[in-house]
Amino acid sequence: MDSLDGKVAVITGAGNGIGRAEAVLLAERGAAVVVNDVGRDLADEVVAEIVAAGGRAEANYADVSDWKSGHEMVRQAVENFGGLDVVVTNAGLVRRAPITEVTETELDTQMSVLFKGTYGLIHHAAAYWKRESEAGRHAHRTIVATSSSAGVPGGVREFSVYGAMKAGIAALVLGAALEFRPFGVTVNAILPHAATRMDALAKGLAEPGPYAPDDPDPLNPRHVANVVGYLASARAAWLSGQVFEITGTQVRQWVPWSVAAEVDDDVAWTGEALDTALATRVYGTLPGGRVIPKR
Repeated sequence: MDSLDGKVAVITGAGNGIGRAEAVLLAERGAAVVVNDVGRDLADEVVAEIVAAGGRAEANYADVSDWKSGHEMVRQAVENFGGLDVVVTNAGLVRRAPITEVTETELDTQMSVLFKGTYGLIHHAAAYWKRESEAGRHAHRTIVATSSSAGVPGGVREFSVYGAMKAGIAALVLGAALEFRPFGVTVNAILPHAATRMDALAKGLAEPGPYAPDDPDPLNPRHVANVVGYLASARAAWLSGQVFEITGTQVRQWVPWSVAAEVDDDVAWTGEALDTALATRVYGTLPGGRVIPKR
């Protein structure tokens, strides 16, 4: 087990599902945890569970879509626990709908919670860590941002806004890893698969019951928390700018968009020439009834 003794973590969306499992595990390993959730009762329950087990935790009820919330969570961690070492951005919501039926309100709400909420906390935490580094107070600090397979690789019907925001989070992680390296911050993303209330509601499924920590079910959120616990530890300080998909005990590394094929020519493309090049050199096929031209 990788100890997090003396570390301080902020976890958003930690009142239920994956966020709850992450908060409980990090506290078990010694971290003090700021448990953020807009559901006050949910956040309080997680804090009570952690404290009853001998851990340290405080609730935070801020709405992550409010830009100031990130600053307040950082302030709470520093003032009440003495610092900040780990940030896990997990807060989210999803509204399932075909693109032609998404309303402006649904679009704005999901963008604000999913992307702005993630970006805002990362912004405020990184600004604090940069000041600490410039003052000579160096330590391993880390961010784990929750993306989704709806965004990487994407292509999920009726989850267009959610998927686009989650793809944006993965892209944010790649850039942040480069920007924050000079002051000792690692940044990684996860694509978690687990049974959660949010996922069940979006897909019209029954709300999942609670899992025991040692339940081997691949959809147990504890599997995700185990990976996050590792990424939060000093052992994982060599990893940054990575995207990991987690299904049970299976962990997959994803890489950024890569070139699959290329066509080029000595002269400007015409429609006919490009069509021929794509058919012969990239796809090896054309729509039914059309013959691949010979070059």
